Amino acid sequence: MVTALRYTGDMAQQWDDFVGRARNSTLLHLRSYMDYHADRFQDASLVMIDDKDHIVALLPASISGQDNGVVISHGGLTYGGYIIAPQTHAQTVGEAVEASLLFCRESLGASELVVKPIPYIYSQQPCEEELYFIHRHGGCLTERHLSQAVSMANPLPPNELRRRCVAKGRQSGLLFAVAESRDEWDDYHRLLTQVLCRHHATTPVHSADELWLLHSRFPNQIKLFTSRLDGRLMAGTVVYLSPRVAHTQYLAASEEGRTIGALDYVIDRLLSEPDIRQCTYLDFGVSTERDGTLNHGLTFQKEGFGARGICYDTYRLRL
Repeated sequence: MVTALRYTGDMAQQWDDFVGRARNSTLLHLRSYMDYHADRFQDASLVMIDDKDHIVALLPASISGQDNGVVISHGGLTYGGYIIAPQTHAQTVGEAVEASLLFCRESLGASELVVKPIPYIYSQQPCEEELYFIHRHGGCLTERHLSQAVSMANPLPPNELRRRCVAKGRQSGLLFAVAESRDEWDDYHRLLTQVLCRHHATTPVHSADELWLLHSRFPNQIKLFTSRLDGRLMAGTVVYLSPRVAHTQYLAASEEGRTIGALDYVIDRLLSEPDIRQCTYLDFGVSTERDGTLNHGLTFQKEGFGARGICYDTYRLRL
């Protein structure tokens, strides 16, 4: 029999230990990552235990800022979902899902649970039992975003346009580097802010302080790759490294960088980086707008490097 408990701060080490051995977790689920923006989200994470008090599953979660009757897994994360240990049987996963629904309804007073399952490419073993049980409990797919990922084991060749852009960047004398100093990260954040404001009328989700904090906490897993010309920053991207997936965040290039293929050059170099090559996939992230509309320009660019579609889904369950 599985029961659900609400996470408290004194469980942090147990939580992180479980995340470290789970079959479908990433660094996003560690408390030292999740808690960097704890002031912006009301945490409602759950710990599911069996009758021997052993943790069998985790559910990172928060209370919706728009509706206290809605629990989201997780409002501050790209994906949440149920985190499961390698040996956990399907029946136990089903009991964990049921226990979480009961807790959300009776202890949190919620009327709805929103789950953003971890995309399958991040799992070290098959781990889609939760989707079956979400369906059995009447969960509905309400949102789907499209990402593009490169299979590092069986990559498709880049198209002619991308090859030309990479060659232009190489001929321009661009220098590729991994950022190490706070000044380099701040320089990149300024460029990113300009690009997002000019081309997308938005701002970065992370502040410069937050990006540096996360890199400082995870220096081997959160890295910034850049290209420069005569010392000037032309393009860059932040990469999150998980056991199976390298995930790019914030692809950005200056106006000058766009003319010389600076971002294409960064991506091309990424594909030969040892940290990236040891992963199974390079995930470029979603190419859809907030309403789900496909951004054809982003899709075309990522597909030009041999990336193909991965879905990021959202399910809603009435409690």
